[in-house]
Amino acid sequence: DRVKNRKWGKNTHPSPLEIIAYTGYGTPEHLYCRGRILQSKGIVTSAKDSPWRNLLNTYHRFESDEVPHHPLQIHYEGNTFLLQTDEEGYFKLDSSLSSSLQPSNNIWHNARFDLPAAVANTQQHQTVSAYSQMLVPNHLADYGVISDLDDTLIKSNIISKTKMLYLALFKNAYTRLAFRGAPALYWALRKGKNGSSKNPIFYVSNSPWNLYDMLDEFMDINHIPKGPILLRDFGHAGNDELSAAFKQHKYNETVKILETYPNLPFILIGDSGEKDADTYLQVARQFPGRILCIYIRAVNDKKRAQRVQQLAKAETNTTMLLIEDSLDIAKHAQLNGFIHKQGLHLV
Repeated sequence: DRVKNRKWGKNTHPSPLEIIAYTGYGTPEHLYCRGRILQSKGIVTSAKDSPWRNLLNTYHRFESDEVPHHPLQIHYEGNTFLLQTDEEGYFKLDSSLSSSLQPSNNIWHNARFDLPAAVANTQQHQTVSAYSQMLVPNHLADYGVISDLDDTLIKSNIISKTKMLYLALFKNAYTRLAFRGAPALYWALRKGKNGSSKNPIFYVSNSPWNLYDMLDEFMDINHIPKGPILLRDFGHAGNDELSAAFKQHKYNETVKILETYPNLPFILIGDSGEKDADTYLQVARQFPGRILCIYIRAVNDKKRAQRVQQLAKAETNTTMLLIEDSLDIAKHAQLNGFIHKQGLHLV
């Protein structure tokens, strides 16, 4: 990255720029969103892509040409914010709104991200823009859901590095697989107790931001309820602060969500392949009475599964269950009044 910046100069970019606007979230008084400015690679995927095409696209995702220290504007429901990207091309907004949102039954609000023509690119004569939606839960929410992605919702084989790399490198959003019944389960959780709620769902994963477009497309293709996808930055070498945040990413993002919605209880969903059980129990102890249940999907590893079962038995204040498939979650959720009976029948 340093070599490229010296070669091209601080304000000279050889390719058209694009704004990668991640789905954000907030309250009627506050907004939290992130994104990145990159030189466009023109990545387009389809169900017919060969493994080698997928490999090339994966290479382009990780060989990203980020644009550091670049200004941009965010326009959101009558509010305007001026930001600048960091050294990795990322930008983050965590700010109060000068103009609060009006009460609404809609939980999605549009935001526009602009690079003014004067600074977007010397060869471009128009504003570069991108659009994304911000999740703002309302009175129709019974509870919120925070879910992992890899080996919780999408089959990733994290415990096998070889299989995991194969899926990441040679598959795309069309050929990756969701766990059976998972889309219906997450819709049942979105619709909640009476089948007409609008429960917010957040997807917190340890995957890198470079895979955001693939994961976002995967959610659309598999008809999984939309929600903020919160990933992490792998470019933390030499920075102790970023390195610490990298290691605590899932915990930090989960805590931030719970702090943003202090009156909302949550269901947490993860898997036994990583330390999801430990992280979620730590969060549950920090926020007593806020976690309705913790569901941990068992990966194909007996030792990890036994460890989760031991943690669950030792926990007295929060229910944590090791489950085999989506139907197990749905049955327990319906029995405990988290989802409507109709939602159970669809899983």
